[in-house]
Amino acid sequence: MHELLNKRSKTYRDLKINAKDLSENEMAEILSAHPKAMFRPLLTDGEKLVIGFKPEQMETML
Repeated sequence: MHELLNKRSKTYRDLKINAKDLSENEMAEILSAHPKAMFRPLLTDGEKLVIGFKPEQMETML
């Protein structure tokens, strides 16, 4: 769950939280309430997940 958090996003900085101090459940709540704090796009084929804009990895899934 922590790998989904974009610590460089304005939303994350505005929240003034330390991701290391959050449990998985707390992280899920934060990302649910503040989706702009998450890396985008998210692409999955049902088994693998590509987090963020990674053209080479995305192309192999399409």
